[in-house]
Amino acid sequence: MFFSLLFIERSLVEDRQVPLDATSNLPTLFDGTTRLYISYTCPFAQRVWITRNLKGLQENIKLVPIDLPNRPAWFKEKVNPANKVPALEHNGKIMGESLDLIKYVDSNFEGPSLYPLDPEKRDFGEDMLKYVDTTFTKVVFGSFKGDPAKDTAPVFDHLENALQKFDDGPFFLGDLSLVDVAYIPFVQRFQVFLGEVFKYDITAGRPKLAAWIEEMNKMVAYTQTITDSEYVINFFKKFMLIDSGFSFAVNLYTASSSMLVYMKIVVLEHRPASLDATADPPALFDGTTRLYTSYGCPYAQRVWITRNFKGLQEKIKLVPLNLGNRPAWYKDKVYPENKVPALEHNGKIIGESLDLIKYLDNTFEGPSLFPEDQAKREFGEELLKYTDTFTKTMWASLKGDPFTETAPVLDYLENSLYKFDDGPFFLGQFSLVDIAYIPFIERFQIALNELFKCDITVERPKLSAWIEEMNKIDAYVQTKTDSKEIVEIFKRKLMVRSYEYCFGSLLDLNLTRVFILAVRKQALSSEVYEQLDGLWI
Repeated sequence: MFFSLLFIERSLVEDRQVPLDATSNLPTLFDGTTRLYISYTCPFAQRVWITRNLKGLQENIKLVPIDLPNRPAWFKEKVNPANKVPALEHNGKIMGESLDLIKYVDSNFEGPSLYPLDPEKRDFGEDMLKYVDTTFTKVVFGSFKGDPAKDTAPVFDHLENALQKFDDGPFFLGDLSLVDVAYIPFVQRFQVFLGEVFKYDITAGRPKLAAWIEEMNKMVAYTQTITDSEYVINFFKKFMLIDSGFSFAVNLYTASSSMLVYMKIVVLEHRPASLDATADPPALFDGTTRLYTSYGCPYAQRVWITRNFKGLQEKIKLVPLNLGNRPAWYKDKVYPENKVPALEHNGKIIGESLDLIKYLDNTFEGPSLFPEDQAKREFGEELLKYTDTFTKTMWASLKGDPFTETAPVLDYLENSLYKFDDGPFFLGQFSLVDIAYIPFIERFQIALNELFKCDITVERPKLSAWIEEMNKIDAYVQTKTDSKEIVEIFKRKLMVRSYEYCFGSLLDLNLTRVFILAVRKQALSSEVYEQLDGLWI
């Protein structure tokens, strides 16, 4: 046996320290101390925590718990630029990614080996580690919006069969290994949640899986890392609103081949009424994080989608404004630019939609929406810069020939969707790039088809498939503007532009602007006027 089970019983039972939050001081980095940055409730971090414990490294690797909802600014700035856990500080460098880290800890520190020497077991172990990333968690998370008993049967049966591969022990590779460490944080959560909420016993008809779970629960090195069952159940109930009869959806995001699928629960919110000139200001800078938005603004929609996808509905309060009759206090006390979106966070106001989606992604908990792969990051930045060219060209086409004038930019997007083949999105997997484009493509697809009979997806199969995939993501779908409203806005916009075209060449420039503004105010409802004048163009 390559692992002595007797060693497990000698695992130290530690007291849990209070997680470090935004008020905490930075540790003395790279002072020779090896630190494992974790969150007590994160299954990815739990893998490395278990590995550390199994190898008896409690005194060699210091545990540094982080309060993810209120994480310290120094964690991203000084420790891990990816701003996520787990992260390991060792020998003057920082490393991340849970599967990489459990292998690193096993190979570079003293203690019993957690991976067999037998080539057959090693090969099978690698297959199982790949399976947990690419298939197992993705299928189970996805089953939450369907029939878990039916939808998860193939993957749980795969685990049951895998546990029969070797007969020299109750674990996946016979003896305890990194494979068991990789699966147990998720199996524990799935067993608790599916049993409580869906009355589905994942061990029914799977005796090997039941025995494996029983064996894992004998290990102090694992059991001291477990997230409380009541917390797991309440976490899901809280975000899924099952008890209240609300519907829910699960969005899945895989950032890279070395990162597991993240689960994001999207709360289907009731839209609060927009604040107008008669509304009182909120208690500004009281510690509440607020996203000032407008339901019809595509720029604000970008940040709204990002907030939803990262599961921040309770962390970031939505404050919709009536832009046609906006409150005076918004410009005077909140955002001098007097436009949306704007984010109130940590005593300051931040604006500009592309800056804000990056800020939310980097600053708040939830799945990362920008890949670590360098080629993808560089291409992603190019596409984000191209959004200005795209929107300007599409808007300009409304006073010309949309069929020919929009072709270059739409073809550019079509070709961009061929760049990576590991998913249907611009960077393969769902990212900030998709969020940056979808509010505008949504509007142009509807308006151009309705007003010009121009289908932007014709002979663009990748773009068509991308739009279809986007419409499966509830974090986006719940932010959409009604199609009839979009068409009416575009009709009014076209009417305004016809006035500009007719009179622009006849009048003095200053007189032209005065005249156009007068026409706009007469022709458009005040809300649409404000949206078009400075927000949509």
